[in-house]
Amino acid sequence: MYQVFLTKGEYEPWWFFDDWKTLVIKKVDCSNFKEAHQVYEQYSSELSSRYPFQKNKTPFLKAYWCEEEMEYCESCEDDIQIFHGVMLLHDEQILEL
Repeated sequence: MYQVFLTKGEYEPWWFFDDWKTLVIKKVDCSNFKEAHQVYEQYSSELSSRYPFQKNKTPFLKAYWCEEEMEYCESCEDDIQIFHGVMLLHDEQILEL
């Protein structure tokens, strides 16, 4: 099973910290790679049109952001950048090609 995840949070989606699933704002399950890739490309295109900055970690892990979207972190007493991510995973693991 393939999954496409949309994330929003204080770090890029490829870090996979213990709490990474708390950043998920949408999950789409797909039965095959072709379907998942189409969904991934659709979300990538949408995010790319809304956010001026992007970075790829692998072909299927991307982060998008704009410098104006910040949130105040009380514990660190500073503003932190908000990242929007899109990930295509296989059985919730990084896709190995």
